[in-house]
Parts: sequence; structure tokens; C-alpha cells
Amino acid sequence: MKVQRGEFGYIKARKRKALIGALLMALLGITVFVAGLLLNKMSNRNIFTVIAILFVLPGAKYLVALIVTFPYHSVEKERFDEVKKVLPEKMELYTDLVITSPEKVMHLDFIAVGNGQVIGLLGDGKQELSYVRKYLTGGVQNWGSGYKVKIVDSEKTFLGEIAKVEPREMEEEEESHVKSYLLSLIV
Repeated sequence: MKVQRGEFGYIKARKRKALIGALLMALLGITVFVAGLLLNKMSNRNIFTVIAILFVLPGAKYLVALIVTFPYHSVEKERFDEVKKVLPEKMELYTDLVITSPEKVMHLDFIAVGNGQVIGLLGDGKQELSYVRKYLTGGVQNWGSGYKVKIVDSEKTFLGEIAKVEPREMEEEEESHVKSYLLSLIV
């Protein structure tokens, strides 16, 4: 079963996929190169060498994904279930978010989206709360002008903010754009 971006267990699945992909590309590249050597009297000047080198490109993509996600871990099932229970109607919960910007890699355990709100909980580790807040606020405002973004670093505060959310009618297209934007940020 494929785990989609923002779903429970995504970081763990992404690491596994990246590791398998990087190893597979390396193995295929080496196999093609050796086959070219054997078929061409141990000369590396052949089309097989070029094909083997081309396996480096997707292999590097997988390796970068593994390096970026390696320090982070998926949230525990109990925490996920606890947050899911208190989630208000018309809100969607995303978890296991590793987001990259031009300057930093950010990790959020949860983001709740809906009712004109984006409420996020920073993951463990040293992260600059103000930077994450500013980065996500700027992006969300491009897609949903009526959305308020709150990023917190305490689970108690996060649960309190979710409990305060009032049901609110939002334009479906705008809400869809905000959700798509947040999912597109995930590595």
C-alpha cells in the first residue's frame, strides 16, 4: 500500500523508497557498465558506459531524498490518533511533513487545514519558529487570502488552537488550492 504525502507513516515510507531507489539505480548502473566491459573486450569506450552514467541522475535524486528525510521520524500512532480525535469537522490533518525552502529544511509533526485555518506543530529539533511561520504564511496567503496560519512548538498549544477553531464556510476552490500547496511542499 502506497503512503501518500501528508499521511501517517509517510517519512518512514519515503526513507524506505529512497534507499531502495538509490541502491537499485547504483546496482543497475554497475551491471550495465560491467556488461559493456565484457561485451567490448574490457574497453570502457562504448554506449553501455554512457547508459550506466545516466543511471546516476535518478540515483542522485533518490539519494538526496534519503539525506533530507534521514534525521526525521514519523510520529507515533498514539499521538496521531489523539490529534485525529480532537480534529474539528471540515478540517484535514496532515502529518510527517518535511518541507524544504531555499534556506532551510523544516519538519512539522502535524498541520491541520480547514475552516480558514492552517495550524501546525513543529517537530523535534532546533528549528526557527519565526522562519517556519513566515515561510508558510507567505505561501498560504498566495493561495488562500482568508486563511490564518498558526505554527506552534508545543503539542498542548497545538491541541488548544485546534479546540478553538470555529466552523466557517470557505470557498471550496480556495481550500483546495491551500491544501494542494501544503502537500506540494512535502519532500
